[in-house]
Amino acid sequence: MHIGILLKNFLPLIIYVSGLLSALLALGGNTRWALLMVTLLMPLRNIVEKVQDYPGGTQFIDILIVSLIIGWFFNSVRNKRKFIEASALNATSVILVLYLLISVLIGSNYLYGTYSIDAHDPRVQDWKNFCLLPVMFYITFNNILTKKDVWTVVGVMCLSMLIMDYYTTNQIRWYSSLMSREKISATFQFLGPNEVAAFFNEYTIILLSLFFVMKNSREKIILLIVILLNLYCVAFTYSRGAYGGLALGMFLLFAFKNKKLLVPLILVVMFWQVILPQKAVERIKSTKNENGELDESSQRRVNIWQQAIGLFQKNPVLGIGYGVFRFLGLDLGDTHNIYVKILTEQGSIGFLLFLIMLFCFIKEGFLLYQKGQDDADKALGLGFFICIFILIFNNFFGDRWSYMEPNAYLWIFAGLVARLKAMANDPKPAIQENEEQAKIRERIPMNPKKKIRFYDL
Repeated sequence: MHIGILLKNFLPLIIYVSGLLSALLALGGNTRWALLMVTLLMPLRNIVEKVQDYPGGTQFIDILIVSLIIGWFFNSVRNKRKFIEASALNATSVILVLYLLISVLIGSNYLYGTYSIDAHDPRVQDWKNFCLLPVMFYITFNNILTKKDVWTVVGVMCLSMLIMDYYTTNQIRWYSSLMSREKISATFQFLGPNEVAAFFNEYTIILLSLFFVMKNSREKIILLIVILLNLYCVAFTYSRGAYGGLALGMFLLFAFKNKKLLVPLILVVMFWQVILPQKAVERIKSTKNENGELDESSQRRVNIWQQAIGLFQKNPVLGIGYGVFRFLGLDLGDTHNIYVKILTEQGSIGFLLFLIMLFCFIKEGFLLYQKGQDDADKALGLGFFICIFILIFNNFFGDRWSYMEPNAYLWIFAGLVARLKAMANDPKPAIQENEEQAKIRERIPMNPKKKIRFYDL
């Protein structure tokens, strides 16, 4: 009890001091610890907010990211390698960020009658936060250069998910009714149960894909615990969209890995009213009332979609501007569908860029699945490939694309996938190694036909 109280009181200070030390190390060229710190904290908004009580704490994540960029630059100069290595995601992500900046200006004109950028405008802050997501891809891809580091980052993400599981399971116990489920926010603070469930169903499928190829029993058990806890959180947050996304993800994964598992999955889909928890059944059935009409919540979404499409038809090319919709005073304040939202705010150009970005993700994952150096690489590629289809499905029910907390891991996983794909294409070491790094690489056979298991590194 006393240990728990001490940890609760001093953990933010420990994280704050550790973050500052890792930032200093990053400035000196050792980016490993700062990257792991950022990876751990990205979904843990509740913990990050407690760090804000200390000097500079309000910009804690930003400080770590800036230190990573500086250290990354000095490393590239020192090791005489490219600052940004080639990737299929590079051009599209840069164009997307620049177009969103233009869209911010268009939104300012729509709302205020002037093309301007105000740092205090919430839309500008949202744009800055979204920009950090591609930045995390670049940092991960260009600073994670060995397989050992790739799987270390995956392990840190699993640890962060375990922390999220702890908070989510407690909140499920406190807010167990369908009426109170909206209070479930896990570690996200300002987001709700649907975003939490979307986080778990997207990244759990990647862990499931890795689970199929793991042979180390101890690590396999740990991964299974994370997977089961994640699935428990999906089940009892009662998110209808997350149920559908998870079913789609499992169908694709089983179709690729073990078609026999499709039989129990199909049985679950057929007899869901018997198998799923009663409250989950009630939640799904509540989509329509006893007269076969949409429930109030679903009908309000349909109404807001119709209003949003009307705005798109008036501004079909460029839209009304990034982040504008929530300032229009309309019902719900959001489209609750990312496709309608992007069409309305960013127009046809923004929607096309979004689709191209998704296609690039899908392509990167599938190419790694086909060409990875070993089973673990291929499993990560397949999991990421399927994760994007779940993301596509999830976004029919809300914005599961723009927020930092649930989406940071999407871009970090993309960086890991791009790194493993680069290794498969060119198995030579990415940097001039020091003695310690050379010893690590000696444990990784350079023959692409040799199977390399990440759990043996």
